[in-house]
Amino acid sequence: MKKKHDILTVGLFLLALLLVPLWWLLSPRKTFSESERRYLAEPPKLSAQSLKAWAYDDAVETCLADQLPGRDGLVGLNAYTVLLSGRQVSQEIWRDREGYLVEAPVTAAPEQVQKRLDRMAALGEKTGLPVYVLAVPSTGYVRRGTLPEALASLYHDEDILQQIVQTPGIVAVDIAETFLNEGQSWYYRTDHHWTGQGAYAAYRVFMATARHEALGYDSWYHHTVSGYVGSTRSRSALWLTGSDTLTIDEPMDTPVQVTFSDDPQTYDSLFFYDHLQEYDWYPLFLDGNHPITVVENRAAASDAPTLMLVKDSFGNTLAPLLIPSYKKIVLVDPRYYRGSVADLCREQGADEILFCYSLERIATDLNLSILK
Repeated sequence: MKKKHDILTVGLFLLALLLVPLWWLLSPRKTFSESERRYLAEPPKLSAQSLKAWAYDDAVETCLADQLPGRDGLVGLNAYTVLLSGRQVSQEIWRDREGYLVEAPVTAAPEQVQKRLDRMAALGEKTGLPVYVLAVPSTGYVRRGTLPEALASLYHDEDILQQIVQTPGIVAVDIAETFLNEGQSWYYRTDHHWTGQGAYAAYRVFMATARHEALGYDSWYHHTVSGYVGSTRSRSALWLTGSDTLTIDEPMDTPVQVTFSDDPQTYDSLFFYDHLQEYDWYPLFLDGNHPITVVENRAAASDAPTLMLVKDSFGNTLAPLLIPSYKKIVLVDPRYYRGSVADLCREQGADEILFCYSLERIATDLNLSILK
């Protein structure tokens, strides 16, 4: 009886050794993972050079891991194992007690941060325009009370925020206090971006800082779309985290004309709803990131100001709130634009400069160090 049991065990083991490779070979190849939001490795080409440098072995190993059948389930299982075993400090995304997925804090040398801030201030010196800096604090910093104390203590957003305040030539748009006091829910659970409420709160602080009159919340149509899944869930592989409701703030009585530096067409909307058919919904706002985006308010008074908005993706949701108060907003993304922002200010007739960036970008974006 024992001999039959051993034979059966060995037989099942050999069958598994045969079936798993067959499953891998016969499964259709995927080029892109919508769950992880990244392109997957494909079978590498064999060459003498790759063999000599051992690159072929590494490429094969990466391909086998990326194309493994049931990869999403295995990656998710590993993510939850790490979470439940108390080892998420080693991950780039942390889950707090209320289910928010927050980015781990970034570290940056103060002198490097100061170099970027000095570049921002220099833009004001070159153009003679006021320079406002709106730094969006990280979700983890604002929601420290929902994280284990050991993780919460690692956030030091206040250090960079203080550097902004102390940099000559910069007017700090200090939203941190408002967010710490009221903004626990002003971020998405599955994304690092602020919600419509968060963007509106930041808008009000900026308008007060720039001495402009802020409009009431009912000056926009507020739309919602359920089922939004952001980048922090994709990066964490914590697939059981529920989806968010995306908020869209459309200004009333504000006809616009939108143009992009890399697209010959002209558009009459701030929102591009076709992106709701894709894996990433966030480009719904101003069609995502372009080198230069120009938004003209066709109903603006002739003496309304023009704003130069130097930004990362947070600026895409702030612009629809700002446009009713401006004749024109020129959005510049230094990750894609290599020209002179100072020259662009003169060409576009800018009256003010606003930097709208996540704190993480200010800490790490090398493009700000070469701003001109």
